[in-house]
Amino acid sequence: MTTILKKDSTVVTNVMEFTVQKDNFLKAITSVLGAISGRTTIPILGNILIQNNGPDRLILTATDLELGIRTECQAVVGLQGAVTIPAKKLYEIIRELPTGEIEVIVGKNSAVNIKTNKSFFKIMGLEPDDFPKPPEPTPEQTFELEQETLRDCLQLTAFAVSKDEARYALNGVLLMVRNSKARFVATDGKRLAYIEHATNLDKNTLLEAIIPNKTIIELMKALAEGVGVVKIVWAQNQTIIQINKTTLISRLIEGRFPNYEQVVPKEEKTTAEINRQELLSAMRRASILTSQENQLVKLDFMQGKLLISSRAANLGEAKEEIQAEVRGDDLSIGFNPTYIIDALKNLETEKVTLSMTEPDKPGLLKAQDNYLYVVMPMQLS
Repeated sequence: MTTILKKDSTVVTNVMEFTVQKDNFLKAITSVLGAISGRTTIPILGNILIQNNGPDRLILTATDLELGIRTECQAVVGLQGAVTIPAKKLYEIIRELPTGEIEVIVGKNSAVNIKTNKSFFKIMGLEPDDFPKPPEPTPEQTFELEQETLRDCLQLTAFAVSKDEARYALNGVLLMVRNSKARFVATDGKRLAYIEHATNLDKNTLLEAIIPNKTIIELMKALAEGVGVVKIVWAQNQTIIQINKTTLISRLIEGRFPNYEQVVPKEEKTTAEINRQELLSAMRRASILTSQENQLVKLDFMQGKLLISSRAANLGEAKEEIQAEVRGDDLSIGFNPTYIIDALKNLETEKVTLSMTEPDKPGLLKAQDNYLYVVMPMQLS
């Protein structure tokens, strides 16, 4: 604690001082913002806890009691201590400051002074002692995945997570580990995304958990540009995910995920191999002439081609033909174009395969690397 005697003999006691580069500080603040809840009635949960970690590191932590995010930031710590600062205001202030060095001085009453060469802000924080302590569960299983592998698997499944809070068990991504393979599954009841990836994990590693969608969103942000491995720890009803200097601590969804294997069609009467980008572009164009009342694009599978069409009352219609290697019977089926587009835009393969059995039965989109995407059809008028 540093005590300074001013000219008027008043004593000012500081509890923390540090200097940090604007870009580093802003990146760290942004990393933990996702754990701040905008609907909390507990004031301190709207704050970021800032502590020092030795003379050259800060630790920033935020939590909504369901998800906690902790990350590190390089700094020069002049006086070691801790404070909690209103997250939104801190972010807005630091974002608007020019690139360069920022000095932060925290007084004993949690008054936070933020200074640069030409700017000064003073905001009131809260005592760090009232900030919720992160849980320290006993690890049950630990394994590692390459960041690229985890990022790709989540990118191909997470968009299918249900947003319906009444279907709680569907509000996350199912992660299963067995037989040295990691399996990711997500569904909202109208479509289901599934991918299985081989790993270097021991065959005896058996795990099954539903990771909440909010955690998945923040995890994807942390994985956006990273390389290396992700360490995942299962602990009771929680998971701890460590990515470089960032750690996510999340509650898992307690509930039973539906038997997704029964949903995947076992029969294929009509199959079509199609260029992914051509199909994606055609579906996007056809979706322009759909309406809120009729969100349907019709697909007509014929020998050597696929006809894609849509029609909206009082708007007009669209038709487009693309080349396809069709095997089996001619077939017409309708889909919500958004569901097809979501999968195609996240894939990177050159070609995809669409498989159907009947116009009123689910369609199956397949791509390389054990990716399956099941979509419920819409009734053709």
